[in-house]
Amino acid sequence: MKAAIIDAAGAAPHYDDFAEPEPAEGEQIMRVVGAGIHPVVRGMASGRHYGSEGTYPLVPGVDGVAIGDDGVARYTGFIRAPWGTMAERVAAQFGVPLPEGADPVAVAGGMNPGMSSWLPLTARTREVDALGTVLIVGATGMAGRIAVQNALALGADRVVGVGRDPERLAEVSALGGVPVALADGSDAIARALDGTEPSIVLDFAWGEPAELVWQALSRRGLHDDTADIAYVQIGTMAGPTAALPGALLRSRNIVVRGAGAGSTPVAEIMQQLPGFMQRVADGEVVVPVRAFGLAQVADAWAYRGPERAVVVP
Repeated sequence: MKAAIIDAAGAAPHYDDFAEPEPAEGEQIMRVVGAGIHPVVRGMASGRHYGSEGTYPLVPGVDGVAIGDDGVARYTGFIRAPWGTMAERVAAQFGVPLPEGADPVAVAGGMNPGMSSWLPLTARTREVDALGTVLIVGATGMAGRIAVQNALALGADRVVGVGRDPERLAEVSALGGVPVALADGSDAIARALDGTEPSIVLDFAWGEPAELVWQALSRRGLHDDTADIAYVQIGTMAGPTAALPGALLRSRNIVVRGAGAGSTPVAEIMQQLPGFMQRVADGEVVVPVRAFGLAQVADAWAYRGPERAVVVP
């Protein structure tokens, strides 16, 4: 079959023939409709991501939309290496049928970045009476902009979005968020919070941006902290490490945790997939995508535009 192929760690994909997928027990062969090029796809293909098995050559792609023998389009993922979803066919163990009228390219491009915030946000709604203020670090990326929409859709009163790109910060504002430029520092983040404490912080950046947020959340005094803050680490686009001040943990009622494959149970992911997919199908959450043919995978891989690149066999 034709597929995108990566021959070695750090190499870009090329379009060529690859071995047909070999279905294991419980898997079925499905024809791929679209597969998104997400940061996790690049990370795993390069060998840097903790989920990478380091096996080459490989077909990149962690999820996508595919059609089985019954003709039903389904969202699928968890494909066994060295196969991935950027190919004509996959051997898939599960598939969640797309809602009626859903754009398969939007679903292929939006589920991975969208679920990264949908899962911790819905989990937080079960822990608190109301989301109140939500703070998003890295709001100018694809996942961050969808997170703004997800937070508002789940009832947040105020969404503060922190990021670097001025044009995309304007989009955060257009989506209903309060934009804050990272260059303006921790004081600007504190001003945007406007005296409120976030019930949850979604951090797609880590590194220096996380440190600025921790400065903005710092407090002085020995009186009880009335806040209840969940700080959720999702991505490391700004750096793999960040210096977390011990005083913040002692002085604030704050919990720092991660959200991703491994820390989030697969059963929880599967349970939440249909709900978020329906939001995309209804247009409540808008996913900007740009489709590339499978033969143009090199161009798709190099694309760094505001839309999510989706490879469409």
